Amino acid sequence: MADKTYRTCQHCGTVDLNSDYCSRCGAITNVLLKRKLEREQRAIEKQRAAALERPHAITLFFENALEHRNLVVRSVAWFFYSIWVIVIAIGSFLAWLFMYIVA
Repeated sequence: MADKTYRTCQHCGTVDLNSDYCSRCGAITNVLLKRKLEREQRAIEKQRAAALERPHAITLFFENALEHRNLVVRSVAWFFYSIWVIVIAIGSFLAWLFMYIVA
């Protein structure tokens, strides 16, 4: 026994049997298919937005300074970068400690 699925088009009101698209206007009548297509479209748009997003100016500055040909510039950049990493590590440890104390 075959399953029969009647779907009513939200745009024109046509009732179709076992069809994902309206036979009259071509609109999607299958709600699950419509949601899947919308999710895929949002994922594609999110990937496009991520590809167009530029890194922050400070990040670019440090990336360029860490690979600079001048030894003095590289040394200063590594010094400040190391300080930044240490500050982030201390902040992460304190956040973990506070979460541990609260829980």
